[in-house]
Amino acid sequence: MHYYFITGTSFGLGKAIAEALLHREDVFVYGISRTSSISHSHYKHVFADLGNPSQLSPIIKLFEASFTNQDSLYLINNAGVVDPIKYLGDFTAEDISLLMQVNLISPIQLMNTFLKIPHGVKRKIVINVSSGAASKVTDGWSLYGSSKAALDHASLHAAKETALNGMANIYIFSVAPGVIDTHMQAKIRAVSKHSFSMVDRFIDLHKTNALDTPEQVAQKYLKILDAPQEFPKVVFSAREI
Repeated sequence: MHYYFITGTSFGLGKAIAEALLHREDVFVYGISRTSSISHSHYKHVFADLGNPSQLSPIIKLFEASFTNQDSLYLINNAGVVDPIKYLGDFTAEDISLLMQVNLISPIQLMNTFLKIPHGVKRKIVINVSSGAASKVTDGWSLYGSSKAALDHASLHAAKETALNGMANIYIFSVAPGVIDTHMQAKIRAVSKHSFSMVDRFIDLHKTNALDTPEQVAQKYLKILDAPQEFPKVVFSAREI
């Protein structure tokens, strides 16, 4: 059986990945987000706000199930927030802690617990959804870019550590999806140029239909999940696929 644990399945890329997987046989998907928008006999929703550390417990309990050596397990840390988009010096303490909790701390905590699942399973794959912002300096995105850069780095460490431990059935990736037409993009386009000087570029991308759909990008992530051995890099962009 293939068990998928996906955060941020309410809409966007997370939902598209979950729905694509649910067309397959021998699949069970656990969706993790604040709201549920998927109904399927092989889907279970876990209501959780990843910005609230106390709400990680029901997710972590999912990893305590009894799995066998015929089971493949997949963790997709997709949930993330880009807002508030502000210059450093304008954030509140709550702004900082909330974004880092959603984008960095929760994914690392889930990855840490996921990797503790006994090694008797067929294979384990982690995909952290990164961003091109991890390697670029974009005004107004200091928190978002920093959180994604740190997630990339944590993924590189985890991949090296599993390799050193001889765990050939474990794969770790941090993959940037490119620019997708999602709710996050709508929030970006609504930001004042005072807080984000590049806002016009994102408005133009939307006007010229230059954004990928979540469904298009989801198929690229499925290629990684299906054949992880064909992707030697830990950190890369889905645009390379």
